[in-house]
Amino acid sequence: MRKTTVYTMGSPYREKLTVSGYSFGHGRKAACIVGSIRGNEVQQLYVCSQIIRKLGELEASHSIASDKEILVIPSVNHHAMNIGKRFWPVDNTDINRMFPGYDQGETTQRIAAGVFEAVKDYDYGIQFASFYMPGDFIPHVRMMDTGRQNTSLAGLFGLPYVVVRKPKPIDTTTLNYN
Repeated sequence: MRKTTVYTMGSPYREKLTVSGYSFGHGRKAACIVGSIRGNEVQQLYVCSQIIRKLGELEASHSIASDKEILVIPSVNHHAMNIGKRFWPVDNTDINRMFPGYDQGETTQRIAAGVFEAVKDYDYGIQFASFYMPGDFIPHVRMMDTGRQNTSLAGLFGLPYVVVRKPKPIDTTTLNYN
């Protein structure tokens, strides 16, 4: 396992924001998993911690396919998570509505651009996103119909349902869509 800095940015109000990633294996960028982008996505952070633990065990036993790399980014917006906010704490904007980002733009656009630059070349991307409305949901994999989705692969997660939906215009600025 290698801990890397995916993106870093100074902050006028607290310590700098450092988005860390954990890489396993070496070679072709095979899969990238992104956990919490919003500050209230605690389950996503927990799931990533368990994936990192398991991938560490698999790497130690040489069980990761040769010439493949897996990157896990457990948290993007931990400044918000640390104070119990859903969105970026300085201006209350949603980082997950800023992709693919703009490196000369507003703060959340720059964060999105930095993260997107680090993940865009992976063959497969998995984001543990939250839903915008509260509620109780049955376990499922949610995918957008982008023409590049693969429901057979989604079924390998072992959840009872795979939901494919047509993207709405607002979806085009999310990491999942991009």
